[in-house]
Amino acid sequence: MNFETDEDLYAGFDVVLKPRGRGRWKWAVCAAGSEVVMAGAECSRAAARYKAERALFLLLCASASRALPP
Repeated sequence: MNFETDEDLYAGFDVVLKPRGRGRWKWAVCAAGSEVVMAGAECSRAAARYKAERALFLLLCASASRALPP
């Protein structure tokens, strides 16, 4: 028998927001191992949060459309 754990089926991602300088925010979507998958910068925290969550959503949509191996 082959049992798969939840970690084998689902990827874990984190959204990170960091202030950089005056009125500048950097965002990143990181994999479970702290590897940056997507990143960007915006002029406001709200815009950075929106772009980071949008990137996460697109990443999850793309990974869900992949076929699972048998």
